[in-house]
Amino acid sequence: MASKAWMRLSQPEELGRWIATQKWDLLALGASALVPVLLISQLDALELALAFLVVFVGLPVAVLTFLRTDWGLAALTFIIYTNATDVAVEHGAPSPTKLYGIMLLTALTLRLIGGERPVGAIKPALFTLIYMLFILASLAYSDHFRDAQEYVINNIREGMICILIILISRTAASFRLVVWALIFAAGFLTSMNFLQFITGAYWFNFAGFAKAEYDELGKELGDYRISGPLTDPNFYALILIPIVPLCFDRVLNEPIRLLRPVAAVVLGFVLLAISLTYSRGALVGLLGIAGLVLLRVRLSPKALVSGLILVVGLAAIAPSAYIARVNDLIATVSGEKSQSDTSAADVSVDGRKAEMLVALRMFADNPLQGVGAGNYAFNFQNYSQDLHLMNRGEDRNAHSLYLQIAAERGLIGLASFGTLLWLMAKSLRQARQGFDQAGVKDCATLTVAFGLGVFGFLVSSLFLHESYPKYFWIFMGIALSLPQAAQSELDRFGERSLSVRLFP
Repeated sequence: MASKAWMRLSQPEELGRWIATQKWDLLALGASALVPVLLISQLDALELALAFLVVFVGLPVAVLTFLRTDWGLAALTFIIYTNATDVAVEHGAPSPTKLYGIMLLTALTLRLIGGERPVGAIKPALFTLIYMLFILASLAYSDHFRDAQEYVINNIREGMICILIILISRTAASFRLVVWALIFAAGFLTSMNFLQFITGAYWFNFAGFAKAEYDELGKELGDYRISGPLTDPNFYALILIPIVPLCFDRVLNEPIRLLRPVAAVVLGFVLLAISLTYSRGALVGLLGIAGLVLLRVRLSPKALVSGLILVVGLAAIAPSAYIARVNDLIATVSGEKSQSDTSAADVSVDGRKAEMLVALRMFADNPLQGVGAGNYAFNFQNYSQDLHLMNRGEDRNAHSLYLQIAAERGLIGLASFGTLLWLMAKSLRQARQGFDQAGVKDCATLTVAFGLGVFGFLVSSLFLHESYPKYFWIFMGIALSLPQAAQSELDRFGERSLSVRLFP
């Protein structure tokens, strides 16, 4: 009886009806759950919040993980996206990603022992593993073996997230759950940025989930730049980019009507947060998404009108300092700005040019295999001095994902990374076709939106290196798991099979 109830609630339409009929009971339950926590007056605010999360969120989710691993995967996605592990460790708490990841892996292992088989997941999981082994192998010839070990091991450990997603997310319902986990996680983070914006209290960082620092954005122009739970505002903007098309699609196509206004609110929060990062690379990523939409996606009149409203709204909420910062970049790159007008923002642009030139020189000196994964920063100053470039006085990164791969892993690394991106694009295309054939239009449009978001992420990565690989691996894992989800829908309707091969 209980298992049948869970099966019904796993369907989005059934879940929506249940929430609609039980909303007041759920609200009363949630309010009553706060009472015992509020009575514990001897705890400080952080301990109180942790106690609430453990007792009233962690334990129910832990139980749910063993009942439904796809719900557990959605919870893990939320934890990883919000960077809750780094925040927890900073406060002396154990890593929730490790604890929850082990629990989820245990639940998956028990299901595999029980007879479940991840049909269609082996090939993409195996290719991902091979790609990570290429990264590990590059340590063998690096000059800074010990210094780069931590970077490589972290990259591989976080790459296991991708494999975990491929093995667990095998249905359309799982896909939807993970997407909504991303949307809710972005909403959780950006709602705090919204509160900072309307109150001006950027000094209050919400226990580390909403960091902000004052920065010189241009000549005689400065403001606070938010970085969320990360350490750099540019990377925070980068991880918010994929959420924009996901929210836009859910506003238009979400079958659970109650969730459409949620997506709309999160969309507004995310766009505001991106503007408060003052990231020019994020603007390029959003323009890349808009360009691809106009070229490749057939938009309905409703979507066109909504898009125009979104663009106007984005222009309206953009801080004047952001517009000035973008104009600064255009003038600097075009050479229209005189030397006397140089600002800190221009120095940043010149510095990035130098870092990219160093990456090209490293690649030219080591075209086949590069200098080794994680070794760019440790070779930067020597190359910078040899090329007589701006003296940054410290180890720097390449500020471009693709130039970083070229410099550190050479043609071998570029070829393996390009193959991984090709497989991702092929998976997205075939998944969309599969959902269309099965008549699951909701997931078909969601797949397109997800692909647009990843494209924007990759475009913006032209100007940012691989500092937080876990986000790339989350998006890659979702993409590579989608053909399985589409195949499960085709099987339900008795359609022809959908095959995804690594090579034709």
